Amino acid sequence: MFKSNISKGVIFSCVASIFWGMPQPLFFKELNHINTLEVVLHRGLWSFLFLFFFLILFSNINDFINIFKLKKNILVLSITALLIASNWGGFIFAVHQERVQDASMGYFITPMISIILGYLFLKEKISPLKFFSVFLMFCSIGYLFINLKEIPYLIILIGTTWAIYGLLRKQINISPSIGLLYETFLITLISIPYLIYLFYLGKSSFISIDIKTTSFLILTGVVTIFPLFFFNLGLKFIQLGLAGVLFYLAPSFHFITSIFILNEDILNAKLISFIIIWLGILLYIYDTFRQQTIENNIR
Repeated sequence: MFKSNISKGVIFSCVASIFWGMPQPLFFKELNHINTLEVVLHRGLWSFLFLFFFLILFSNINDFINIFKLKKNILVLSITALLIASNWGGFIFAVHQERVQDASMGYFITPMISIILGYLFLKEKISPLKFFSVFLMFCSIGYLFINLKEIPYLIILIGTTWAIYGLLRKQINISPSIGLLYETFLITLISIPYLIYLFYLGKSSFISIDIKTTSFLILTGVVTIFPLFFFNLGLKFIQLGLAGVLFYLAPSFHFITSIFILNEDILNAKLISFIIIWLGILLYIYDTFRQQTIENNIR
């Protein structure tokens, strides 16, 4: 039974990670004729609506109401709402600009950035191997900066917003789905007046272009909620550390999708940077499992 539960957790987590990695960039590629900000606001709006009705049917909506009882919850989730909207914007913009590889590297370096944030703000210890993996991350970013002669802003934006998002969400005891409901609720408060304003000016992409565009804008909510549901379901059966390792499937499929499906060119500088990052990730994964083994032996 135990092995069966682990298998379920691995399968659910893999479904979520692979969906994040391949269908999502292909999906948002179909909306590349629409302004990134408009897509992000639609994503927030429809994610809120789908998640709201989903939680009414399958969960306790009172958990959402309880958020408003603590000022700390409101403050933290308001900040994370801005972070996740920025992260979505960075990813969608990367897809629209045919720079999915940048998004891939951004998510690859997220755990390394999380290590730094954990050390600075949570006083977490950094093992020598994890420290070296962080050093490799800085080397890869520095190598890109020198060879491309530009700041890899998309990589930094996507990696840092997701890492800071994770750090702040650790500060409150709110489930991912309820927290996302508040975050999308806040985005919706901005979305509705802005989207109405666009419609008033005759610049709205919703309804006015074609049925496909309208359908895809609505489905941004499903595309957001679907992998989150399976990832959270997987967490019920496996440890967070294993789920975190399986999450690497997402940026891996971003990378594969960018080259073999979206036909993006890969520059030598980016390929070398990816190799440096992958070495850092292997060290990170090895050290994580090594520490878990030591802890289990002590117990």
